[in-house]
Amino acid sequence: MKRSYHPLLLCLACLLLAACGAPPTARVLFIGNSYTFVNGGLDHQLAGLARTIETRPLAIGGYTLEQHWTDGSDVQVIRQGGWNFVVLQDQSQTPVLDATRFDDALRKFDKEIKAQGGRTVLLMTWERPDSVALGVTTANLAAGYQAMGGELGALVAPAGLAFARSLQERPELVLTSPDGHPTPAGTYLAACVLYGTLFKQTPVGNSFADWTMPAATRDFLQQVAAETLGY
Repeated sequence: MKRSYHPLLLCLACLLLAACGAPPTARVLFIGNSYTFVNGGLDHQLAGLARTIETRPLAIGGYTLEQHWTDGSDVQVIRQGGWNFVVLQDQSQTPVLDATRFDDALRKFDKEIKAQGGRTVLLMTWERPDSVALGVTTANLAAGYQAMGGELGALVAPAGLAFARSLQERPELVLTSPDGHPTPAGTYLAACVLYGTLFKQTPVGNSFADWTMPAATRDFLQQVAAETLGY
């Protein structure tokens, strides 16, 4: 027997699906260094939060974005096309200690990304405990990333601001090693910030966590990311 549904009921169902948020679908390229690939990879964490996306990391320990550009192989991957988002993460001190090179590299990558129809995403890194005396602070990193995000019209994923918020609320929860490399909890928090930035959806309530993490910690990090993004 063929079933029919009242138009008002169909409309209501569509509204409910929209309110819940459709699963995000996208191809996301990551260009960075060890901050990107430790703990199994930031790309892996993002793919766990958004299970219908495809990710690919291009990360070399200690690399700056300028080195990635000069190497040339990453540019060739961008030129293959099909990337909805390209996430750029520079060496953790460069945006403050060598801002000119940081800015120039972002401009070059952004031009290539836009030429292929993609969206540039700047992953704001976090304060390095061993480099605060050099000025590598949350405020200075945020200023550098936000200024270039505004110039380029790029998305800025404010992971550094989320790390600072978490530290203020729960200082006992360790997110970095002394040289700034994220702990598993730090990588997860950065992934939650990226998830909210790219897909305009709160990470709160997402069940994904791929290592032994208390549910309360997972929920706290999701909430910190959401609050940082204004959700």
